[in-house]
Amino acid sequence: MTLSQLKVSFLGLGSMGNAIAKNILNKGFQLVVWNRTASKANDLVNAGARLATTPREAVANADVIISCLFDDKSCLDAAQGENGYLMEIQKNAIHVNTTTISPQVANQLETLHKQHGAYYIAGPVFGRPDVAALGKLKSFLGGNLEAIERVRPVIETYSGGSIIIVGNNPAQANVIKLTANMILVANISLFGQVYAFNERWGIDHDMTHEILGTFYSHPSLLAYEARVRDRNYERPMGEGFGVEGGLKDVNTMLNTGDQVGVPLPFCSIMREHYVSAIGNGMADMDWSALGDIARLNSGLPLQTQQKK
Repeated sequence: MTLSQLKVSFLGLGSMGNAIAKNILNKGFQLVVWNRTASKANDLVNAGARLATTPREAVANADVIISCLFDDKSCLDAAQGENGYLMEIQKNAIHVNTTTISPQVANQLETLHKQHGAYYIAGPVFGRPDVAALGKLKSFLGGNLEAIERVRPVIETYSGGSIIIVGNNPAQANVIKLTANMILVANISLFGQVYAFNERWGIDHDMTHEILGTFYSHPSLLAYEARVRDRNYERPMGEGFGVEGGLKDVNTMLNTGDQVGVPLPFCSIMREHYVSAIGNGMADMDWSALGDIARLNSGLPLQTQQKK
Protein backbone atom coordinates (compact mmCIF):
# COMPACT_ATOMS: atom_id res chain seq x y z
CA MET A 1 0.00 0.00 0.00
CA THR A 2 1.39 3.43 -0.97
CA LEU A 3 1.18 6.39 1.38
CA SER A 4 -1.48 8.02 -0.80
CA GLN A 5 -3.64 4.92 -0.35
CA LEU A 6 -3.38 5.04 3.44
CA LYS A 7 -6.70 6.13 4.93
CA VAL A 8 -6.27 8.45 7.91
CA SER A 9 -8.97 9.57 10.33
CA PHE A 10 -8.49 12.63 12.54
CA LEU A 11 -10.49 13.32 15.71
CA GLY A 12 -10.40 16.75 17.36
CA LEU A 13 -9.80 20.00 15.51
CA GLY A 14 -8.81 22.60 18.07
CA SER A 15 -5.91 24.88 17.20
CA MET A 16 -3.38 22.08 17.69
CA GLY A 17 -5.47 19.42 15.96
CA ASN A 18 -6.14 21.65 12.97
CA ALA A 19 -2.45 22.35 12.49
CA ILE A 20 -1.54 18.67 12.72
CA ALA A 21 -4.35 17.60 10.38
CA LYS A 22 -3.32 20.17 7.75
CA ASN A 23 0.19 18.74 7.68
CA ILE A 24 -1.17 15.22 7.20
CA LEU A 25 -3.48 16.35 4.39
CA ASN A 26 -0.75 18.40 2.70
CA LYS A 27 1.45 15.31 2.48
CA GLY A 28 -1.13 13.57 0.31
CA PHE A 29 -2.87 11.27 2.77
CA GLN A 30 -6.58 10.56 2.41
CA LEU A 31 -8.13 12.29 5.42
CA VAL A 32 -11.49 12.05 7.17
CA VAL A 33 -11.99 14.50 10.04
CA TRP A 34 -14.38 14.86 12.95
CA ASN A 35 -14.90 17.60 15.51
CA ARG A 36 -17.76 18.39 17.87
CA THR A 37 -17.97 21.87 16.32
CA ALA A 38 -18.11 20.96 12.65
CA SER A 39 -17.32 24.49 11.41
CA LYS A 40 -13.74 24.12 12.64
CA ALA A 41 -13.22 21.63 9.82
CA ASN A 42 -14.14 24.09 7.04
CA ASP A 43 -10.59 24.87 5.92
CA LEU A 44 -9.66 21.19 5.88
CA VAL A 45 -12.77 20.24 3.93
CA ASN A 46 -12.05 22.99 1.40
CA ALA A 47 -8.55 21.54 1.05
CA GLY A 48 -9.86 18.04 0.30
CA ALA A 49 -10.65 16.34 3.61
CA ARG A 50 -14.00 14.65 4.18
CA LEU A 51 -16.06 15.61 7.23
CA ALA A 52 -17.66 12.90 9.37
CA THR A 53 -20.52 13.60 11.77
CA THR A 54 -19.44 11.17 14.52
CA PRO A 55 -16.23 9.48 15.69
CA ARG A 56 -17.77 6.17 14.63
CA GLU A 57 -18.30 7.39 11.08
CA ALA A 58 -14.86 8.98 10.98
CA VAL A 59 -12.92 5.77 11.62
CA ALA A 60 -14.87 3.51 9.27
CA ASN A 61 -12.28 1.93 6.94
CA ALA A 62 -9.44 3.96 8.51
CA ASP A 63 -5.97 2.41 8.56
CA VAL A 64 -4.67 5.08 10.94
CA ILE A 65 -6.49 7.21 13.50
CA ILE A 66 -4.95 10.34 15.00
CA SER A 67 -6.72 12.08 17.87
CA CYS A 68 -6.06 15.45 19.47
CA LEU A 69 -8.64 15.98 22.19
CA PHE A 70 -8.60 17.74 25.59
CA ASP A 71 -8.47 15.37 28.52
CA ASP A 72 -9.23 11.90 29.91
CA LYS A 73 -12.98 12.35 29.66
CA SER A 74 -13.03 13.58 26.06
CA CYS A 75 -10.80 10.66 25.00
CA LEU A 76 -13.01 8.08 26.71
CA ASP A 77 -16.18 9.72 25.37
CA ALA A 78 -14.87 9.63 21.80
CA ALA A 79 -14.00 5.95 22.25
CA GLN A 80 -16.99 4.63 24.18
CA GLY A 81 -19.69 7.29 24.07
CA GLU A 82 -22.69 7.41 21.79
CA ASN A 83 -21.34 6.69 18.29
CA GLY A 84 -17.87 6.16 19.75
CA TYR A 85 -15.13 5.07 17.37
CA LEU A 86 -14.64 1.66 19.03
CA MET A 87 -17.97 0.64 17.50
CA GLU A 88 -16.42 0.85 14.04
CA ILE A 89 -12.65 0.60 14.42
CA GLN A 90 -11.05 -1.82 11.96
CA LYS A 91 -8.97 -4.82 12.99
CA ASN A 92 -5.25 -3.90 12.92
CA ALA A 93 -6.04 -0.19 12.70
CA ILE A 94 -3.49 1.96 14.54
CA HIS A 95 -4.66 4.80 16.76
CA VAL A 96 -2.15 7.48 17.80
CA ASN A 97 -3.51 9.69 20.58
CA THR A 98 -1.63 13.00 20.77
CA THR A 99 -3.66 14.19 23.78
CA THR A 100 -2.00 14.80 27.15
CA ILE A 101 -3.87 12.38 29.41
CA SER A 102 -3.25 10.37 32.56
CA PRO A 103 -1.21 7.17 32.27
CA GLN A 104 -4.11 5.28 33.85
CA VAL A 105 -6.46 6.23 31.00
CA ALA A 106 -3.73 5.46 28.46
CA ASN A 107 -3.58 1.91 29.84
CA GLN A 108 -7.38 1.69 29.79
CA LEU A 109 -7.52 2.79 26.15
CA GLU A 110 -4.83 0.29 25.17
CA THR A 111 -6.87 -2.53 26.72
CA LEU A 112 -10.03 -1.40 24.93
CA HIS A 113 -8.25 -1.27 21.59
CA LYS A 114 -6.79 -4.75 22.06
CA GLN A 115 -10.31 -6.05 22.68
CA HIS A 116 -11.22 -4.79 19.20
CA GLY A 117 -8.08 -6.12 17.50
CA ALA A 118 -6.61 -2.63 17.06
CA TYR A 119 -3.41 -0.94 18.24
CA TYR A 120 -3.29 2.00 20.64
CA ILE A 121 -0.23 4.24 20.59
CA ALA A 122 0.21 7.05 23.10
CA GLY A 123 1.76 9.89 21.10
CA PRO A 124 1.51 13.13 23.11
CA VAL A 125 3.19 16.08 21.42
CA PHE A 126 5.36 18.89 22.75
CA GLY A 127 5.11 22.34 21.19
CA ARG A 128 2.59 25.08 20.47
CA PRO A 129 0.18 25.23 17.49
CA ASP A 130 2.53 27.53 15.56
CA VAL A 131 5.23 24.85 15.87
CA ALA A 132 2.66 22.25 14.77
CA ALA A 133 1.89 24.32 11.67
CA LEU A 134 5.56 24.07 10.72
CA GLY A 135 5.49 20.30 11.22
CA LYS A 136 8.11 20.52 13.97
CA LEU A 137 6.39 19.12 17.05
CA LYS A 138 8.19 16.62 19.25
CA SER A 139 6.32 13.32 19.67
CA PHE A 140 6.70 10.94 22.61
CA LEU A 141 5.55 7.48 21.51
CA GLY A 142 4.60 4.47 23.58
CA GLY A 143 2.98 1.25 22.39
CA ASN A 144 3.50 -1.68 20.05
CA LEU A 145 6.84 -1.00 18.36
CA GLU A 146 5.89 -2.59 15.03
CA ALA A 147 2.74 -0.50 14.89
CA ILE A 148 4.76 2.64 15.64
CA GLU A 149 7.03 1.95 12.68
CA ARG A 150 4.05 1.34 10.39
CA VAL A 151 2.52 4.68 11.30
CA ARG A 152 5.78 6.65 11.42
CA PRO A 153 5.27 8.28 7.96
CA VAL A 154 2.06 9.90 9.24
CA ILE A 155 3.64 11.05 12.51
CA GLU A 156 6.61 12.54 10.66
CA THR A 157 4.28 14.93 8.82
CA TYR A 158 3.82 16.91 12.02
CA SER A 159 6.85 15.88 14.08
CA GLY A 160 9.55 16.56 11.51
CA GLY A 161 11.59 13.56 12.54
CA SER A 162 11.66 14.69 16.18
CA ILE A 163 10.29 11.43 17.52
CA ILE A 164 11.19 9.83 20.83
CA ILE A 165 10.10 6.21 21.26
CA VAL A 166 9.65 5.70 24.99
CA GLY A 167 8.94 1.97 24.70
CA ASN A 168 6.04 -0.44 24.39
CA ASN A 169 4.09 0.96 27.35
CA PRO A 170 1.68 3.75 26.31
CA ALA A 171 1.36 5.04 29.88
CA GLN A 172 5.05 5.88 30.02
CA ALA A 173 4.79 8.17 27.00
CA ASN A 174 2.14 10.17 28.84
CA VAL A 175 4.31 10.31 31.96
CA ILE A 176 7.15 11.75 29.86
CA LYS A 177 4.80 14.40 28.43
CA LEU A 178 3.63 15.32 31.93
CA THR A 179 7.30 15.65 32.88
CA ALA A 180 7.86 18.08 29.99
CA ASN A 181 4.82 20.14 30.98
CA MET A 182 5.93 20.11 34.62
CA ILE A 183 9.22 21.72 33.56
CA LEU A 184 7.33 24.30 31.49
CA VAL A 185 4.86 25.40 34.17
CA ALA A 186 7.61 25.55 36.79
CA ASN A 187 9.64 27.88 34.58
CA ILE A 188 6.65 30.01 33.59
CA SER A 189 5.98 30.60 37.28
CA LEU A 190 9.66 31.36 37.84
CA PHE A 191 9.65 33.89 34.98
CA GLY A 192 6.71 35.67 36.59
CA GLN A 193 8.51 35.83 39.94
CA VAL A 194 11.74 37.12 38.35
CA TYR A 195 9.95 39.89 36.43
CA ALA A 196 7.92 40.96 39.48
CA PHE A 197 11.04 40.92 41.69
CA ASN A 198 13.06 43.02 39.26
CA GLU A 199 10.19 45.40 38.51
CA ARG A 200 9.89 46.15 42.22
CA TRP A 201 13.56 47.13 42.14
CA GLY A 202 13.08 49.39 39.12
CA ILE A 203 14.79 47.08 36.64
CA ASP A 204 13.13 47.24 33.23
CA HIS A 205 11.83 44.17 31.44
CA ASP A 206 14.38 44.38 28.63
CA MET A 207 17.24 43.98 31.10
CA THR A 208 15.49 41.07 32.82
CA HIS A 209 14.88 39.46 29.44
CA GLU A 210 18.57 39.77 28.55
CA ILE A 211 19.64 38.12 31.80
CA LEU A 212 17.15 35.27 31.39
CA GLY A 213 18.40 34.76 27.84
CA THR A 214 21.82 33.83 29.18
CA PHE A 215 20.32 30.82 30.99
CA TYR A 216 17.64 29.59 28.59
CA SER A 217 17.98 28.48 24.98
CA HIS A 218 15.05 26.10 24.33
CA PRO A 219 12.57 27.73 21.89
CA SER A 220 9.50 26.74 23.92
CA LEU A 221 10.88 28.22 27.13
CA LEU A 222 11.99 31.38 25.32
CA ALA A 223 8.54 31.77 23.76
CA TYR A 224 6.88 31.59 27.17
CA GLU A 225 9.47 33.88 28.72
CA ALA A 226 8.63 36.46 26.05
CA ARG A 227 4.92 36.13 26.84
CA VAL A 228 5.59 36.79 30.52
CA ARG A 229 7.92 39.69 29.67
CA ASP A 230 5.34 41.32 27.38
CA ARG A 231 2.43 40.13 29.52
CA ASN A 232 0.89 38.84 26.32
CA TYR A 233 -1.54 36.12 27.36
CA GLU A 234 -4.16 36.57 24.67
CA ARG A 235 -5.54 33.62 22.71
CA PRO A 236 -7.03 34.91 19.44
CA MET A 237 -9.93 32.63 18.50
CA GLY A 238 -8.99 30.28 21.34
CA GLU A 239 -5.58 29.42 19.91
CA GLY A 240 -2.93 27.75 22.04
CA PHE A 241 -3.38 26.15 25.44
CA GLY A 242 -5.52 27.88 28.04
CA VAL A 243 -5.38 28.37 31.81
CA GLU A 244 -8.04 25.70 32.35
CA GLY A 245 -5.90 23.29 30.31
CA GLY A 246 -2.92 24.13 32.51
CA LEU A 247 -4.96 23.37 35.62
CA LYS A 248 -6.06 20.08 34.05
CA ASP A 249 -2.45 19.07 33.38
CA VAL A 250 -1.22 20.02 36.86
CA ASN A 251 -4.06 18.02 38.43
CA THR A 252 -3.08 15.07 36.24
CA MET A 253 0.54 15.41 37.39
CA LEU A 254 -0.52 15.37 41.05
CA ASN A 255 -2.86 12.40 40.58
CA THR A 256 -0.18 10.50 38.69
CA GLY A 257 2.32 11.16 41.47
CA ASP A 258 -0.19 9.98 44.06
CA GLN A 259 -0.58 6.70 42.17
CA VAL A 260 3.05 5.81 42.84
CA GLY A 261 3.51 7.60 46.17
CA VAL A 262 5.59 10.51 44.85
CA PRO A 263 4.72 13.91 46.36
CA LEU A 264 4.96 16.86 43.95
CA PRO A 265 4.84 19.94 46.21
CA PHE A 266 5.76 22.37 43.45
CA CYS A 267 2.81 21.13 41.40
CA SER A 268 0.54 21.78 44.39
CA ILE A 269 1.69 25.40 44.34
CA MET A 270 1.09 25.58 40.58
CA ARG A 271 -2.44 24.28 41.11
CA GLU A 272 -3.11 27.04 43.64
CA HIS A 273 -1.77 29.60 41.18
CA TYR A 274 -3.95 28.34 38.32
CA VAL A 275 -7.01 28.38 40.58
CA SER A 276 -6.09 31.96 41.53
CA ALA A 277 -5.73 32.89 37.85
CA ILE A 278 -9.20 31.55 37.09
CA GLY A 279 -10.60 33.40 40.11
CA ASN A 280 -9.08 36.62 38.77
CA GLY A 281 -10.79 36.39 35.39
CA MET A 282 -7.95 34.79 33.44
CA ALA A 283 -9.59 31.46 32.54
CA ASP A 284 -9.64 32.20 28.80
CA MET A 285 -6.03 33.36 28.62
CA ASP A 286 -2.97 31.38 27.56
CA TRP A 287 -1.73 29.03 30.27
CA SER A 288 1.41 31.17 30.61
CA ALA A 289 -0.81 33.73 32.39
CA LEU A 290 0.35 31.75 35.41
CA GLY A 291 3.31 34.16 35.29
CA ASP A 292 1.06 37.06 36.29
CA ILE A 293 0.16 35.45 39.62
CA ALA A 294 3.59 36.55 40.90
CA ARG A 295 2.44 40.11 40.17
CA LEU A 296 -0.74 39.54 42.14
CA ASN A 297 1.26 38.23 45.09
CA SER A 298 3.60 41.24 44.82
CA GLY A 299 0.84 43.85 44.75
CA LEU A 300 1.42 44.68 41.09
CA PRO A 301 -1.56 45.02 38.70
CA LEU A 302 -2.71 42.03 36.70
CA GLN A 303 -3.24 42.23 32.95
CA THR A 304 -7.00 41.94 33.49
CA GLN A 305 -6.96 44.83 35.96
CA GLN A 306 -5.01 47.06 33.60
CA LYS A 307 -7.58 46.55 30.86
CA LYS A 308 -10.46 47.91 32.94
